[in-house]
Amino acid sequence: NEGINEGINEGINEGINELYEFIKSNPNKRVVYIAKKLDIPTKTLERWIKILKDNEKIEFRGSKKTGGYYSINNETN
Repeated sequence: NEGINEGINEGINEGINELYEFIKSNPNKRVVYIAKKLDIPTKTLERWIKILKDNEKIEFRGSKKTGGYYSINNETN
């Protein structure tokens, strides 16, 4: 079981990292656009976005209709 969970977590972390890199290089995009470009289900993307927001890696800026996600540049290096 441990090996299975490790593989799942690794896949999720890779997906979250891919999402973070996409947002960094494509700021001000909405969930639907990102889901289409990365070919990831919207619900999965929303979960990953919540993780990135909780870890203060990204933020949503603008109004609900026209805003988008941005990377927060709070890294020390």
